[in-house]
Amino acid sequence: MNRWLVAGVALLAAAALGLRAPRLALRPLHNDEGVNAMKFRLLWDNQTYQYDPNEFHGPTLAYLTLPAAWLEGSSDFNRFTEATFRSVPVAFGTGLVLLLLLLAPEFGRAETLWAAALTALSPALVFYSRYYIHEMLLVFFTALCFFCAWRCLQSARPLWALAAGIALGLMAATKETFVFAVAAMGLSAATTAAWSRLSGGVPSSRPRWRPQHALLALLAALAVALVFFSSFFHNARGPLAALQACLPWLRRAGGVTEHVHPWTFYFERLLFFHARGGPVWSEGFVVALAVVGFVVALSGRAALPALRLLLRLLAFYTMWLTILYTALPYKTPWCLLGFYHGMILLAGAGAAFLWRACRSRLARTVASVALAAGLGHLAWQAWAGNFGCDDAGTPYCASPKNPYVYSQTVPDALRLVETVEGIARVAPQGYDTVVEVMAPESYWPLPWYLRQFKNTGYWEGIPDAPLAPIMIVSASLRAAFDERPEKTRLMAGYFELRPNVFFELYVNTNLWASYLKTLPPEPD
Repeated sequence: MNRWLVAGVALLAAAALGLRAPRLALRPLHNDEGVNAMKFRLLWDNQTYQYDPNEFHGPTLAYLTLPAAWLEGSSDFNRFTEATFRSVPVAFGTGLVLLLLLLAPEFGRAETLWAAALTALSPALVFYSRYYIHEMLLVFFTALCFFCAWRCLQSARPLWALAAGIALGLMAATKETFVFAVAAMGLSAATTAAWSRLSGGVPSSRPRWRPQHALLALLAALAVALVFFSSFFHNARGPLAALQACLPWLRRAGGVTEHVHPWTFYFERLLFFHARGGPVWSEGFVVALAVVGFVVALSGRAALPALRLLLRLLAFYTMWLTILYTALPYKTPWCLLGFYHGMILLAGAGAAFLWRACRSRLARTVASVALAAGLGHLAWQAWAGNFGCDDAGTPYCASPKNPYVYSQTVPDALRLVETVEGIARVAPQGYDTVVEVMAPESYWPLPWYLRQFKNTGYWEGIPDAPLAPIMIVSASLRAAFDERPEKTRLMAGYFELRPNVFFELYVNTNLWASYLKTLPPEPD
């Protein structure tokens, strides 16, 4: 492999890391991140993971967080930070750039470098590489499976089939939606074969596919999935629970959920998104280049037969996966990563084709300026979406003015946590002080932020005897504990957890008086 290509991809991977790794605690944990962090706590404390077929997705995220936790050098879960957990998707998001070296021999140097640059700078990929959820791992394992299967087709070496099978098993053990990617791969193979026959463009060098390779890959996938779902053979019911997961997730995908959106949902975020008071966000540059790559793939204008075949497989895979995700009523913005990564690969081919199509010096100058401007715009959006702030000082990474922010915990929730921790420091019981949280809606990620409190209870409504020293109560419950005759509790603050989701803080009057004495005097 060309050493300059390897150096170029490594440099772009470093750029990807530079956008993904800094200031990982800038944004409060999303409720899903809080759930995943506390699920990891069960693994950390009990040395095993119990897969739940109804929620939480697969076990790979928890197990692959172990190295990040070990690097902390502490056995105390409370010492872990947001950066501990978010460093895991950072690693996989950066690794997505390096994976492109597996395609490079047939994909081409220019195509590989363009795809690497777009992967490194894509605002969507950067944003969700800093998100402690399963999606970036699923995208990485899916790409690994596709790329290893391609290497097996080209080389006929069983080790590549084994690697593809391992990646497939990791996909299955990461998130139930892996079935969409597998379906898209199968449909892509069938559509590519049909298109090649109809167009008369059957490659002269056919891939060397063998049935025993498929069997080896399948056995490897089953073995890996079995190991993870059984919690490395500590949970015999885990594999059965994985099969039972089909029904609840099918219901959710079919629209039995609050996350139902129209088919345009993903494209509104990718092509043009503008909220009042915020900038215009768009990754239309990538989508436009992907359309060019798609046309090149179907037209057969790629010079080499292997590249023609690879582009068609990528094109139809991306097409089918996009159709599947847009057709499903259930939508969350991070789900677009699967098919959008396919678009980025096609965009790499589209950019290389446009450059080669420019014959004159003037045309190449115009193309260079346009492509550089597109990359610069992506880089600016990636930076602004994660580190920039609006005019009010709110970080875009926690603002609905960002297209990839979805039901995000707002910074005001950290003010609530700081207040509760300040009260604990003056309470006689310290972190043993009883805290009661009452909310009919989701109270996450509060369990993560209150993880040091040893006596914390959570209710969907108001319990029979609710008067704990500290109570965090959803405003929708209209608790009014401060209006009771005994006057032992006061409402100490009103806090926003998520957009339009408010909580009231009730504190024992004596405890609150002690806390107020620790605050600096207000300026005159």
